Order: sequence, then structure tokens, then C-alpha cells
Amino acid sequence: MKSSSNNLIVDLDHTLIDTDLLVKSSFGVLRKSPWLILHYFLWLSKGKGYLKDQLVRRFEINVTHLPYNKTVINYVRQRKDEGNRVILATASHKNYAFAIAKYLQLFDDVMATNKDLNLSSYIKAEKLIERFGEGNFDYVGDHMRDLPVWEASKLSIIVNASRRVISRTEHLNRLIITTKGQKSSTKEDTPAKKT
Repeated sequence: MKSSSNNLIVDLDHTLIDTDLLVKSSFGVLRKSPWLILHYFLWLSKGKGYLKDQLVRRFEINVTHLPYNKTVINYVRQRKDEGNRVILATASHKNYAFAIAKYLQLFDDVMATNKDLNLSSYIKAEKLIERFGEGNFDYVGDHMRDLPVWEASKLSIIVNASRRVISRTEHLNRLIITTKGQKSSTKEDTPAKKT
């Protein structure tokens, strides 16, 4: 499906990368400092944004070794070549998101979680509508938590789609890029744009 939107919004976890940075940073922190498990639940009680902020302070992710989704990167490059503005919008912490954006050199801007705001689901939809207007962006995502964002988008671009996601998005103007089980990522390829 074609879209006339000039704004392409791209999710990060399980979309641009085939992993989850909250899980990765949680295991990284707790592997190094298992006693922090008690703090972990305290941090979570203050909200997911606060938890992610505490984890990013204690665990650095090497963005060059993440399993990038080659299919999504190729799609983003194609849209960028067509003149689209591309924004990374993620529930992952802003420090990780900006590091990934800097490495890939594909994004015009980044919207991400901070200690006071977890940019996910309805909150992400609300912030995107505030910035671009309803129906004035296309959104690449993978999960049912993305449904509010897809419903506000002009074109719902779905990757790593499960049967549940496929059936729950039939009413949308959508493009399904990959489904669960399709190989689409690589650690060996260097996805960074040559400069």
C-alpha cells in the first residue's frame, strides 16, 4: 500500500532491532549486581520510565552489536530516499535510542522514554498526534501495544507480525513487511549508512 504521508515513524524493540532493550539492560544490570533485584522492584514501582533511567545509568549497550532488522532498515532507507522525514519513536530509554540513531545515521529525529515518561502504546500515540496530527504519519511497529499508534497513523506498517497482530489490524490501511518466523536480521551486516 502506498501512503502520501511524509513522516515515517519507526519503533525500536522487535522492529528496528530483533531484541528488547529493557530485557537486555535488566539482565545486564542484574548479572553484574544481583543484589540490585530489590532496587529493581522499587524503581519499577516509580514507573517504567524511572526503571529504564536507572538501568541505563548502570548498563551500556554496544549498539554496533545489536541484531538489526535488515528488512526494516532497507524499507527506512527507501522511504528516506523518497524524501520522507524519518523519526525513531521508542519506549526504550532515550540514551539507547540516540546512540542507535547516531550509529545508523537514518533518522531525522528521536522520540524516546525518559525517567518521567514511558513512550509506549497510548502515550506514544498521543505524543505523535500532538506533533504530527492524526493521520499525518506512517508507523512501523510489531506488537499489539502499537495498535493505538497504528490506529492514529495513515499507513500501519507491520513487522514480525504474529497471527494475533494480523487479525487485530485487518481494519487498518496496512502493509505487512514480515511475519513471525521470517529471518530478517543480521549481526554480520553493517547497517550504517556510508558517509
